[in-house]
Amino acid sequence: MKLHVRMLEKLIELPECAVESAAKSPLRHLLDDLGLEVKSVEVQEDRGPTFTIETLANRGDHLYALGVAREISARSLAQIKMPAVANQLPDRRTSVPVRRATEKCSRYALLEMSLPAVMELRNDVALFVEEPGKRHAIVDLLNYVQQEMGQPMHAFDFEKIEGEIAIEITSKPEQIEALDGKTYKIPESSIVIRDRKKIVAVAGIIGCLNSMVTDSTRKILVEAAIFDPVSVRKTARAMGCATDASHFFERGCDPEGIMLALKRLVHLSGGSAGAVGASDSAHPLGITYTELAPAEKRKVSISLSLIRKHLNLPRLDEVEIVARLKNLGYSVDSATVGKDKVYSLTVPSWRLWDVTSSDDIIEDIARSVSFSRVKPELPELSYGIPEQNHCDSVLSRIRPAVVGNGFIEVITKGFYSNAEVAVLDGLQKGFAAKHVTLKNALEQNNSHLKATNVVHLTRVLSANRKRGVISAKVFESCRIFALPEQPPSDEPRQREQLDYNYECDTVSFAVAGRWAESEFRKGETLEELSRLFTGSILSVVRALGGDFSISKSENPFLHPGMQGSVKIGRSVVGFLGVVHPEIRDLCELKEPVLYCELDVRALHKLMTRPEPAVVSDFPSVKRDLTLKVSATDQAGKIVRYIHEGGFDSLQDVAVVDEFKRAEEDFRRVTYRVRFQRSDRTLQHEEVDVAMSGILERLKEKHGVELAG
Repeated sequence: MKLHVRMLEKLIELPECAVESAAKSPLRHLLDDLGLEVKSVEVQEDRGPTFTIETLANRGDHLYALGVAREISARSLAQIKMPAVANQLPDRRTSVPVRRATEKCSRYALLEMSLPAVMELRNDVALFVEEPGKRHAIVDLLNYVQQEMGQPMHAFDFEKIEGEIAIEITSKPEQIEALDGKTYKIPESSIVIRDRKKIVAVAGIIGCLNSMVTDSTRKILVEAAIFDPVSVRKTARAMGCATDASHFFERGCDPEGIMLALKRLVHLSGGSAGAVGASDSAHPLGITYTELAPAEKRKVSISLSLIRKHLNLPRLDEVEIVARLKNLGYSVDSATVGKDKVYSLTVPSWRLWDVTSSDDIIEDIARSVSFSRVKPELPELSYGIPEQNHCDSVLSRIRPAVVGNGFIEVITKGFYSNAEVAVLDGLQKGFAAKHVTLKNALEQNNSHLKATNVVHLTRVLSANRKRGVISAKVFESCRIFALPEQPPSDEPRQREQLDYNYECDTVSFAVAGRWAESEFRKGETLEELSRLFTGSILSVVRALGGDFSISKSENPFLHPGMQGSVKIGRSVVGFLGVVHPEIRDLCELKEPVLYCELDVRALHKLMTRPEPAVVSDFPSVKRDLTLKVSATDQAGKIVRYIHEGGFDSLQDVAVVDEFKRAEEDFRRVTYRVRFQRSDRTLQHEEVDVAMSGILERLKEKHGVELAG
């Protein structure tokens, strides 16, 4: 917006702004401090300084001199000198009827005026007109009033209007020739001004050539209105036609400013705008005014203590607050409530577009007081630790076990590409239909919310292996999405804390390459890698206090015969296994990938409260035993068998080695059994008795013997 300093100084007393030092003047610094950032300064000998200022999208009142004067008035507490206006407007109606056929025009006024044969601008008005004499003087006056008072107006040649003035909505695209000589296409659902035969203006944007005022015009109809900002913006964008008027209407004009602006116009146009005698002046002949409803008398309440608290000014004077608010246009009523003062503020009509709450009031006071007075201190913080949700609870318990096994946390996208969905649907028919599809996806590669994390983690492993990472082990806590088999009912019901319709929180793990970061030994076989990976998942489940086991599964995204369901007790909480070759091929990874996906909701439900750890000061005793284990049996079962015996002082059992001789049909698995007491040192005799009991139980109940 261009702000003429000489126009502004007519309205309020200003700080010093000498022509030669305008760029560094106190006025320029004041405008910057008020939030009206000065982008450039132009100085002309006749007009004086002109500031180009940056305005906010929600502050239409900053687009004209009177609105800026109000901001300066609130800061300096100087009174505004309102421009002179005509005492009254004509009592009779215009000879052209007005018909408003849309609610998107909340107010509309049409002023009928006669014009003299020759009309000139007075010098103090011509000073602020761009290229005076290029247009009819009445058009220059309308532009001047817009700069001064913020109400866009438009003049029609009376003789070119046929029958009536109607404000309507277009039902189809139409074409016009505008005042700038260009042809525009008006989109459907735009607000237009018509007579009985043609469109004469696009509301709030631009007039048409067919009703333009010329030097031969002797009677005009001046339009002043309030149009819907959203509709004006959409139409202006669609037409590719941005004007000063559309800039004003898009930000919201003062609904109570129409009559004041028309009176100002009548005053300035009297006697050829004061340049010659009254015999050669423009005269108002009639006015027609229609409104949808009276302007809202919006009330906003705010307490003195809240103002002081938010501005961090505990001694801000009450009289100062009230004075600044009144200079901004608020009507202020106050009441004492306890030890506090509560203000009931009536929002001025020109601020109805943006002031809705006490936060807006605090912003206005802060701007008028100056942000430089507000102390930049942080408010007091509450150091209370919030209760963990189900995801945080599970992750905090398993993270030490996961990180301890060498897994690195990653974050992947929440979307699939069409190619990925096609591969998954090929492995499980109908799987594509379970996806939540985005109707407004920014790109086709992100068109479906992911329903499993196997593709994303496999891609991460592929990228890392290509970069030369020897041991790629990753995990991620994320949310997957899938349409339920039965859509949720709209009937009101009590929802559980962990009740989802389309979403499921998961934690997933994936491994590729070697298990350990070492190039000095032969890489693990797939069988060895599977046991190590399964052991990691076992440690995760143990961290939650659960009893880990694996049962048969048929997940289509894992390799057939190389997968299993992860169970805690009798409940299935996820699955693990080797990723299907087709998914590996999709991710351009040639070597096997081990993957596990656990349901966080199920883990949380089965999670037990951890018992306080008992740290013993006495030494532990470890014994190793190598057992014969069938080639088809799981070594982890024997760990469970030993614990089920309930042997005194037994702390834990771990698999430490395994080997198989070519001529034997069984595996030799070495277990390390650890004994310890918290009250005394164990005797070797006690450990011998316990070990004998373990071997006897394994042989009698499970047919497991020592390897020779």
